[in-house]
Amino acid sequence: MDNKLKIDSSEIQKLLFENAENEYIHPKHKDDMLRYYYLNQGDMRAVDEAVRTLDAAMQGTLSKDPVRNMKYLFVVTVALTSRFVVESGVPLEKSYAISDLYIQKMDLLETEKEVRNLVAECYTTYVEAVREYKKKKNYSKPIMVCLNYIASHFNEKITLEVLANEAQMHPNYLSSLFKKETGENLREYLLRNRIEVAKSLLSRTEYSYVQISNSLAFYSQSHFTKVFKENTGYTPKQYRLLFYDTNILNQA
Repeated sequence: MDNKLKIDSSEIQKLLFENAENEYIHPKHKDDMLRYYYLNQGDMRAVDEAVRTLDAAMQGTLSKDPVRNMKYLFVVTVALTSRFVVESGVPLEKSYAISDLYIQKMDLLETEKEVRNLVAECYTTYVEAVREYKKKKNYSKPIMVCLNYIASHFNEKITLEVLANEAQMHPNYLSSLFKKETGENLREYLLRNRIEVAKSLLSRTEYSYVQISNSLAFYSQSHFTKVFKENTGYTPKQYRLLFYDTNILNQA
């Protein structure tokens, strides 16, 4: 390591002295954890607490540039949050995906106000995710194995036999158990999830209809179009025209 980059004890003592002179102390652990408590409860007060953490008086100074300082605080806050909400039942990959997407959006911002607004939006998304997963019932271990497998292989062809092998159960018994616990048979569950992913891809990305069809394991683009319209009332083209997020164009 380059010794010029290494922080020595004199620099640490200097910062401690400056903090003492300015009567600044970092927030107590109890105060710092308040937003996480609200978040775990699915309480929207977590949003206000998250915005408050971007104040330099709350967290200290990480950069002399005010906007860059707030961006650094944003990354710290969101990164910690992405790990915390997993304890509330939000799947790890979903939590990290939310964090990654919001940090990417933050990187394009130019003002402190924009960063504050974005952390409020990000925390609102996290609170809604916590609420969503708190509502869900507890599943048996075999069904959790199936749901986790589906979540990480949604772009592949998934059969009852594949899931039965993962869950180490007889296919017929697994089929009955899956219906009993989820309220849907496997085909209905897979289709509903793929349609939801397709809606997100159509409204949030510029992937072609062929790319989306292939990535979600539909037989063909025409099959994708037919199934999508049956379930949403729109063709993929109509859905994109109506619901495409125009903010994406501004982020290119």
